Amino acid sequence: MTDQDVIDYLKANPDFFSRNPGLIDQIKVPSGNGVISLSHHALAQLRAQLQKAHAENARMIDSARSNAWIFERTRGLVLSLLQCEDLDGVSACLEEHLQRAFELDTVCLVLADDVSEPEDRGIIRRLPHQDFNSDDVKQLVESPEGRVGRFSESLTERLFGIEREVGSAAAVAIGKPTVGALALGSANQHHFDGGMDTLFLATIAEALGLLLPRIQK
Repeated sequence: MTDQDVIDYLKANPDFFSRNPGLIDQIKVPSGNGVISLSHHALAQLRAQLQKAHAENARMIDSARSNAWIFERTRGLVLSLLQCEDLDGVSACLEEHLQRAFELDTVCLVLADDVSEPEDRGIIRRLPHQDFNSDDVKQLVESPEGRVGRFSESLTERLFGIEREVGSAAAVAIGKPTVGALALGSANQHHFDGGMDTLFLATIAEALGLLLPRIQK
């Protein structure tokens, strides 16, 4: 009888060990520390599967808690934005409910405006129309989900200026037609990565898209 004969027999009789339970502890299988019984091997596999399931469950719970935290703060920010009556109010709201609440290094509300060169006032950054219509900004504006990650030097400078230290960023266009962009920046090059979801940022930008035309009239 060959090994293959045994394999074929066991395949044809999957209930063999149920009918002969005493054999399980006599069968040895290799492990990292030598050999162990088949029952111990099965138990070790089950424990490993349970540990993996517990770790995945813990990860899902942490993710749900994080999403709930983000949702509540985004909701509070949007409700506060809708009560603003001017750009100063919008600036203060974004600084308190976005930059401080989310512990961000930099937040810029970039607006296309009739200025000859970029102007900064707090987190409000006015950008000349010709700069806002540059190729790199156009690519951002035309991306429905915005952009996340490490930006080019030219795009980083247009959105944040040269004085702010930005290693990675997230940005999304505001309004249809576009009236500006909301940009978040971090000195950490890995804080914003390309796999991050921009849903909460898009929600804030949508609220700004409804608000800004009204207060800028």
